[in-house]
Order: sequence, then C-alpha cells, then structure tokens
Amino acid sequence: MASRLCLLLLILCGPNVAQCGLRVYNVYARGIRPDPGNNNGDGYVRMSCGPVSTTTHVVFNTPNPNWHEELHYYGASPGNYLELRVYDKDVIFDDLLGICATNIQRGTRKQTCRLSKGGYLYFTYTLS
Repeated sequence: MASRLCLLLLILCGPNVAQCGLRVYNVYARGIRPDPGNNNGDGYVRMSCGPVSTTTHVVFNTPNPNWHEELHYYGASPGNYLELRVYDKDVIFDDLLGICATNIQRGTRKQTCRLSKGGYLYFTYTLS
C-alpha cells in the first residue's frame, strides 16, 4: 500500500513541481529608430518563452509604441529563456530593431533593454 501511495505522489508531483505560470505584460518602447526611409516606426514585438510565442499588433507611426497584449505560459520554470524581438513593419521585409532576452526568475521583475538600432524596450513579467 505504501509503495502505491509513493508512486501516485511521484506521478502527480514529479515533472510538474518546477513548472510555474509566466505572464509578460506592460510592454512598451521609447525612441525606436526605424529604417532611414521612415520618419516614425510601425513597431511590433514577438515574445517567446519555451514553445509559446505571440506577436503583438502593429502600432503605427510612432517612435514610442505601447502594446497591450500579454504572453501567458503555464509551463515556465525559473531559468527559462524569455525573448522579446522588436520589429518595424515594412511593405516587403520587416526590420529587426533589437532583441531583449533574459532568464526568468520567480517574482515580478521590470526589465529595460537598449535596442541595437536605438531606443529602449520596457516590460514586466511575473513568474509565480
């Protein structure tokens, strides 16, 4: 009887003990610099963590976009790699303006990243 109880506990708790809920939110940028032919950017962000990814809507004609989408991932673990890529939407090819990446930790964290083409990306994540 005791061995069955131990086996049941291992099945129920084993692989999922370290998994958590990740929420990425409050995503915005300041001073993004698109390609020279465009005065203001048409920015969007591709957020990914593990097998989960989402792309925000495009915020047109501003160097200071705010995105109101969120990324939720319920299989996240401390140390997982979170990546946000900022793009400028163009007719033919979208320009990558910069990448912000971090290994996530438990709790709520505010992040600021300098983008390689200029400007900054800000976001908050919570790993519970």
